[in-house]
Amino acid sequence: MRREILPVLLIEGNPRDAVLVQTQLLEFAPDEFEITVVDRLSRAQQQLKESAFAAILLDLSLPDSSGISALSRTKAAAPQVPIIVLSGIDDESMALHAVQHGAQDYLVKGRADGHVIARVIRYAMQRQRADEELRRAHNLLEQRVMERTAFLKVTNRRLHEEIAERERTEETLRKERDFSSAILDTVGAIVVVLDPQGCLVRCNRYCEQVMGYLEAEIKGRQVWDVFLEPEVVARVQPVFGDLLVRKSGNKYENYWLTKDGRQRLIDWSNTVLVDSQGAVEFVIATGIDITEKRATEELERQHLFDLAHVSRLSTMGQMATEIAHELNQPLCAIASFSDSCLRMYDSGKFDPQEVRQVLQEIGEQAQRAGEVIRRIRKFVRKEPAERILVSLNELVSDVVRLTLVEARWNQVDIRTELAEALPAVKVDKILVEQVILNLVRNAIEAIAHAGGTRREIVIATGARDDGTLEVAVRDTGPGLPQNVAENIFQPFFTTKPQGMGMGLTLSLSIVKAHDGQLTAEANTGQGTTFRLVLPAIKI
Repeated sequence: MRREILPVLLIEGNPRDAVLVQTQLLEFAPDEFEITVVDRLSRAQQQLKESAFAAILLDLSLPDSSGISALSRTKAAAPQVPIIVLSGIDDESMALHAVQHGAQDYLVKGRADGHVIARVIRYAMQRQRADEELRRAHNLLEQRVMERTAFLKVTNRRLHEEIAERERTEETLRKERDFSSAILDTVGAIVVVLDPQGCLVRCNRYCEQVMGYLEAEIKGRQVWDVFLEPEVVARVQPVFGDLLVRKSGNKYENYWLTKDGRQRLIDWSNTVLVDSQGAVEFVIATGIDITEKRATEELERQHLFDLAHVSRLSTMGQMATEIAHELNQPLCAIASFSDSCLRMYDSGKFDPQEVRQVLQEIGEQAQRAGEVIRRIRKFVRKEPAERILVSLNELVSDVVRLTLVEARWNQVDIRTELAEALPAVKVDKILVEQVILNLVRNAIEAIAHAGGTRREIVIATGARDDGTLEVAVRDTGPGLPQNVAENIFQPFFTTKPQGMGMGLTLSLSIVKAHDGQLTAEANTGQGTTFRLVLPAIKI
């Protein structure tokens, strides 16, 4: 394989030295180098512009430049070409100085033959290539370092931004958490957070105050193990399980035990938090301590019951004349039939069948009188309040039977319009019956004082569009003036000379206790209509 001929530029100011160097190289390597000779640096610079050279042999004593200056100018003209200095000065410091300024080697003229010069040229070229590779590698490394540094700077900036954003987010979350905690700790309700196993995750300060436990004492424990009597756990756990299954809120009421063993009645409103997969993460229960409220309501209910009982006794007292008359009729009949039996017995002549018929009449009249007494006793007796399912139509019928005598005495007709197939109502039967009786008796009294020719009361029952049931008592009395209608349910307001003004007030209290409504309105033509509205119970 033919070896590549290397172009070499010889910059030599002495012609004899130039010929000597050429001769030495050609003798040692005739086919390896192609030598171009110039005697001035200016000409060398022109050659370097026009041609490419593998190496430069430089004499430091030139007509137009000398020393290190000549080396520096040559290096500037061909920075990528290796330069070997050929000098007539054997000076080690000069040689070191030349190498430091870019020369690949320093040869002393007369001491280097063709073999040395050729070898130095080859080594210089290899070192130059190695230097170039090293520079390229260094430049590439520098480039990569710069790119990596730029990337790291961007990454570092983003990281700082993310850290700052995270710190801002954490600060926001902390503030929100502190705000939520402050709300939870200041709200006047028990708030507990439970996991799906019923273990307490968190409770607020009010819970600690009411129940007597610190959060640290009960955290991680199941609430039924801490707050419930063992016998009620079986009733509470299904309610909790239903909440997890339906994943929607519910309401519940039960007793919790405080740390010192006292019972507190809590009205709960429960909800759930679910994760992105729809699984329940937490149950949040908010409870209102209604122990004192329920006790107060019970006292108020008992007070209302006592007032109602007094009112019933008063009503029976007001109806004493009518009741006595109603009892007098069967008693007189009993006395008359008994007298007839005695006369037949004294005569010694009587028909057994006739006596039997008279005795049967006596029994019927006695039952009639007994029924009157039973109705009165049933109405006025004081029994524990109890709400039961009853028919509204039956309540109206019982009241009509109680008021028929008073109506006849006042020449008032009572007519009923009872709707069929009405749902039941869950009420205290005696109290609601008392309200209806009060409305009917007020209607009778209004008609009696009116003196009109049309003297009628219509008691109607029916279902309303909102699902409630209604009893309407319509009379043909004088109606309600505006000032009376505005105050009719106020305590002690009355239009009766002997009235106390408590009948309708008490009736309104009874109806409100049953979550109902009691209103009065003037009829279009004549009279007044009172409407009693109660919630229906679907069975």
